[in-house]
Amino acid sequence: MLLVALWLISLMKNKSNKKNKTAKKPPRKENIQRYQEAGLSESDIEIFRDTLADAKENIEKWETNTKKNDELEVVESVTGGLEASKLLFKHIVQNPTQLTKQNDFLYKDLPNMVKLTEKYLEMQKQSVKSEEVSRDMDETLLLIKTLAMNISKNYHEILMDDVNVIKHEVKFD
Repeated sequence: MLLVALWLISLMKNKSNKKNKTAKKPPRKENIQRYQEAGLSESDIEIFRDTLADAKENIEKWETNTKKNDELEVVESVTGGLEASKLLFKHIVQNPTQLTKQNDFLYKDLPNMVKLTEKYLEMQKQSVKSEEVSRDMDETLLLIKTLAMNISKNYHEILMDDVNVIKHEVKFD
């Protein structure tokens, strides 16, 4: 009984330590000012920061998973999806109104990429790779590549939107 109680106490301490380690940094004054100028309320800013913290964590997990496997590194070198996700993240930080426009990226693409890369790494660890496992690995790698390409394309489209705005503002004779 005493062992169970001690185990539960240590488990609770570990959970509280993890929460403390993942605590958000205080916002920078220039970011808060930018968010307020964009029309975000205090509660909006809190939601915005929570969303970005989750996105940052997903990007970091994706990067960690990619570094663990040569095939995933090849996919990154071909698609540039991870790099595009970092740049897209920075774009959202600088342009808080983009948050709602980037729902798919934040709430679907990043979490799905983390899940896919984790599953791929799990399959890679299997000692016996049957034909079915090999086929599933190929399919998962294709999904990872497709999703990474979509993220890169999404970021490229944002850049082109900015270029087109400038193009229409500047009149060439």
